[in-house]
Formats: sequence, structure tokens, C-alpha cells
Amino acid sequence: MTTIQTLFKQFSLLDAIRFSLLELARKLLCNDSYYAYSQTGEDIIINSILKNIPIGFYIEVGCNEAIQHSNTFKLYRRGWRGITVDASKKMVDMHRSLRKNDIQVCAAVSNEIKEVVFYEFAMDEISTIDNDFYVKNVQSQSIKNKSMVVTRTLDSIVSETLPPGFSIDLLSIDVEGHDYPVLSSIDLHKYRPKLIVIEMHNFDLSNPEVNDIYSRLVAHDYVFAGYVVWNGYFLAKEFSSTL
Repeated sequence: MTTIQTLFKQFSLLDAIRFSLLELARKLLCNDSYYAYSQTGEDIIINSILKNIPIGFYIEVGCNEAIQHSNTFKLYRRGWRGITVDASKKMVDMHRSLRKNDIQVCAAVSNEIKEVVFYEFAMDEISTIDNDFYVKNVQSQSIKNKSMVVTRTLDSIVSETLPPGFSIDLLSIDVEGHDYPVLSSIDLHKYRPKLIVIEMHNFDLSNPEVNDIYSRLVAHDYVFAGYVVWNGYFLAKEFSSTL
């Protein structure tokens, strides 16, 4: 299926026409260029790693905007589908409007079910339920809303929404300081995402074992593939030689 055909399958008629024109302009003006939708080029790296999977399935926790800053929109344009999760109703509603082939879940994710404060910053992409992250940023960033929410585990979300017969090709986690609790809330023996991309602030490449995220994934037979601009890339050992 060509790129243009895929666009008309994935989007409404008007959105498909708009993206088709943008694709045509890109090919005419700069055919050798790579356009990144994600914040720091994560989707370029993800697409490179998963290039041999023509149509796959992703889960994006902390999905934020549907297009801009999205780690999965480039895959969605290729015909992929998946589960997008965010604690912000505004962001989830945007996904429902623009990415109708995805499954959208409005939830704050953690490793236990509990009531927490969801801090919504004016800069949506740094909204968080992590109190330490909030304290670190509240002096320099304005808050637009605080609300009480009850968290869910990623296991519960996946068990309820993963379509029968589907496996997870990509798990992307970017939840502003709460990344480890999200990661530890999914059973990596039961669910084996081929690629996990996760935000890892203060990661030391010279001493990776002290990082909780690194240690957990290595203990679950994931191979560390690289670290680029706050994000760690890990491949399931059984798939690492085939991707």
C-alpha cells in the first residue's frame, strides 16, 4: 500500500488530503529529508529500528498531542495502530478526533492504584503526577489546573484494550518523572514489547547499572540499544537480532 493510500485509510477525508499535499511537497522540495514529529527526533530513531515491521502495534503512555511531539504519529501515518494513554482529557479528546484508528485511554498510570494530584502545566507536555517533578518545575512554569485522579496500572489497561491476537511492537513511556513506576506496572514476562523507549533523566552512560529503569529492563532480558536526548532504547533479546 502506498503512503497516499495509507493516509486515506488512517484519516478523515480532509485530513488525508492535507497530509497528502504535505507529503507531495516534501518529496518535491526535499526528497532526502526526514521530518520528525516528536520533540527531539525520537520517531526517526524508532522508525529506523522498526523499519522491517510494515504494520505494527504500539502503546504510548504520556501520549500528549496527537501529532506534534508524538513518538507514534509517524508510525500511525505508515498504517500502524495502537493504544494511546494520557491523564489529560484535553489530549485524549484530541487523539480521538485526529487518530480514529487508535484506542484512546484517559488515565494516570502508576505501579499501584491510588489517588494522586494531577498537575496540569500551561505547557501541556510537562504535566505530571510526580510530586518531585512538580516541585522542580513549579517555580519556572505556570500551573493551569490541579485535580485528584485515581491511577491505573499499565497491566490493567493492556489486558482490557489490547486486541485479541495482537502483540506489542513498541512501548513508549514519557510521563515526566514517573516513568519507572509506569514501567514497573506492566508484566514484561507476559507482554514483550519488541522495542521500549523510555525517558531516563540523569542517566549516566558510564555507570548504567545504578539506574532503576536500566536494571529492571536488563533483568527482564532487554538489550540496551542506546541513549539519545533523555531517552533510553531497549530491545527484547529474542527480537534484537531480527529488527
